[in-house]
Amino acid sequence: MCSSIYGEEEGLRLGEYYQQPSHIKRQRKDPTPRDVKVDLPHFQGKDDVEAYLDWEMKVEQLFACHQVSEERKVPLATLGFQGYAMYWWTSIVQERLRSHGPSIEYWNDLQSTLRRRHIPSYYNRELMNKPDEGLSCSFLRILNMV
Repeated sequence: MCSSIYGEEEGLRLGEYYQQPSHIKRQRKDPTPRDVKVDLPHFQGKDDVEAYLDWEMKVEQLFACHQVSEERKVPLATLGFQGYAMYWWTSIVQERLRSHGPSIEYWNDLQSTLRRRHIPSYYNRELMNKPDEGLSCSFLRILNMV
């Protein structure tokens, strides 16, 4: 047994400081979805249907790409609200608290609330009457969810 200036019990034991050979690659641990930073686009909340729909589709793409969990979608999406959208969201939350109504916890509930606010009821009908203006079927399907 090796003795050292620190005493026998504090000496190195076989296997304590084993180093993996350099030719064996270490497996890299992928970050969990919670560890990934998601930069969502800002949303101003102006009365511009196209701007809202562009924002919604981009947010959907980022949620899917980063595998954002359902419980993180609403907080992440609302963090991107600025200007009128931020004031609108604050008033929605306060009104629900005052009336003891349910809070908006799920992305599909937030989407529905936003669509009622930003997409006029006639907008869908106008698009359906003009399908030849380059709108894709998926875009029309999104509007049908309103």
